[in-house]
Amino acid sequence: MKRFVAILAVLSLMSWSAVAQVGEVGIGVGTSNFLGDLGKKSSTRASYFGDIDGSLFRPSFSAYYRHSFSYRFAGKVSLTYGRLEGDDRLSRTKEFRDDAWYRSYRNLHFKTFILELAATAEFNILKYAPGSMKYRWTPYVFAGVGIFAFDPKAEYNGEWVRLQPLGTEGQGLPNYPEKKKYSLIQPSLPVGLGVKFNINKAWSIGLEMGHRITFTDYVDDVSTNYVSYQDFSSYYGSERAIMAYELSNRSAEIDPEGKYSSITQPGEVRGNPQSNDSYLFTMVSVSYNFAKLNRRENNPFAKKNIGKYKRVFK
Repeated sequence: MKRFVAILAVLSLMSWSAVAQVGEVGIGVGTSNFLGDLGKKSSTRASYFGDIDGSLFRPSFSAYYRHSFSYRFAGKVSLTYGRLEGDDRLSRTKEFRDDAWYRSYRNLHFKTFILELAATAEFNILKYAPGSMKYRWTPYVFAGVGIFAFDPKAEYNGEWVRLQPLGTEGQGLPNYPEKKKYSLIQPSLPVGLGVKFNINKAWSIGLEMGHRITFTDYVDDVSTNYVSYQDFSSYYGSERAIMAYELSNRSAEIDPEGKYSSITQPGEVRGNPQSNDSYLFTMVSVSYNFAKLNRRENNPFAKKNIGKYKRVFK
């Protein structure tokens, strides 16, 4: 056991030394966008980018640490902040009662911040070393795991109201015991691609686009079916019940006479629970390579001083 602990301690020290030799710290600025029930241009997607509404790009910011293990592999830990929005009023209806018309009649909208902590592994297509003028640039692909916080809101009487506490689809109400209020902290799977380039032996720049797969359909607070005003009033006081109902069903704002109100009756489709929400970040970044060994051209990933630890393994 002592020998095992000693070996583990040495490996940890060597790993720490390697981090100091091939590490970068960086910041990024870019955009964020949303794909979900309220975020799509059309339900029949001709392409990935065909779903993205350009008017809903919002700013995002990131800070990260990258550790290059070799010419081909690197790991990165990042903290990213952005904003997501979706609005049914942006639906482009072409004919009566097509999918976009139904979404426009639904008349829902939301906005939320996104704060994400992620760890990703990068694979460099070309040989690359931070600070190297020989292995100066490469495209890369990445994948990893993350966790993000969000809190969807909608505008109501001039104020932005948090939607999750209201249970707009019956979450947490006595009549819907199977519906639990969704958590505002969720896991994600970041995947994407990018390119990085060494400006000189200390500074690098990068461009990255990453898609986030999530395991929730409630980033925009829309997933299943409409519920009735009676469901809200049986649990909330009258004022809160009115607010919850009017935020869950806003079609009356554009159809005050209720000509098509059968579409939004309790039990009717409000969202699509068969497809979880997702979001993306596009980021331009700059990083500083603080390690002297990275600036050597012959072998930026050479490990020094390993010999003096050999006695541990005897």
